[in-house]
Amino acid sequence: MNETTTLLCDAAHRLFTEHVTAHVLKAAEQGIWPDRLWDAVDQAGFLDVLAEPEAPIAERLRHASALLKVAARHLAPIPLGETIVVRMLLAARDVEIPQGPLSFGLIDGHTHVHGDHSHVAGRAHRIPHARAAKSVLLASADGADAVLVTTRRVKLTEGRNIAGEARDDLALSDTAGVTVRDVPGGTLKAIGAALRSIQIAGVLERVMLQTTDYARMRVQFGKPIAAFQAIQQQLAVLAGQVAAAGMAADMAMADLGSPLRLARSAAYAKIRCGEAAGISASIAHQVHGAIGITHEHSLHFATRRLWSWRAEFGPESDWAEHIGDAAARDGQDEFWPALTRST
Repeated sequence: MNETTTLLCDAAHRLFTEHVTAHVLKAAEQGIWPDRLWDAVDQAGFLDVLAEPEAPIAERLRHASALLKVAARHLAPIPLGETIVVRMLLAARDVEIPQGPLSFGLIDGHTHVHGDHSHVAGRAHRIPHARAAKSVLLASADGADAVLVTTRRVKLTEGRNIAGEARDDLALSDTAGVTVRDVPGGTLKAIGAALRSIQIAGVLERVMLQTTDYARMRVQFGKPIAAFQAIQQQLAVLAGQVAAAGMAADMAMADLGSPLRLARSAAYAKIRCGEAAGISASIAHQVHGAIGITHEHSLHFATRRLWSWRAEFGPESDWAEHIGDAAARDGQDEFWPALTRST
């Protein structure tokens, strides 16, 4: 981590520590939008971490990866990653960027492209924070281009995931929007998988720190439970899962600007981070014991996000099938090179 990234992370830690409290998290689950948090993130310039053209793309991606890990570690209940990604895609195509929160997802339907404008019809399911977003970027699974639609033009049905985050269904009937070229549905899904992977990696860091601190503090039979070999073994497994997930997620984020590489690295990351989410949540709750499953304890804010994000933008089984299909298409001669290729 270079000096600039370190400064960015430090600033993000201070901001989220101040604005993401237990009260804010509980209010967000009741549907109350955290205005002060969003305004602080906007004023800090975090929304354009990927959209600034002056910095090299590799540097911007490193900054975004670090920032999103910090935001996830603090459980920030806003569509920060979604907004950052959509702003990046729009800026790269000289499309005017709307102000305010943004989101994206896949639509079960079709689009008709007419130059810079498109019409889209169908249904989009469980779009993150759609009710708060000013616009959403949508693409069909087999479409070559995406469409940016303002949310006031769609019929919205509110929903939530098990973490209490807004996941809303959208119905569109020949709705007009702005064409966003060369953003196919497959790429948009892979971007979502990379985004959820880096968020899972950030939450896993929080879970590891919280579980380790608890093990050091909780005394049983006259000594901290961290002194028992069985707990130490569990914490070692947890640390390994966190490290592996973080590495896989960082690699997927590094490929965000290259759709060809992203298709595979996002699949690897989503599989690895999904597996780590399940194992780590189990260990964390085992170490915490009964107190960890109570609503009063804060652990559930993290583990419910792990369980929710693991399923979003494709669970492990979907991405494993994607990798298997790609390997079958490439043939046996390409299997080992693809497995060991570093770029």
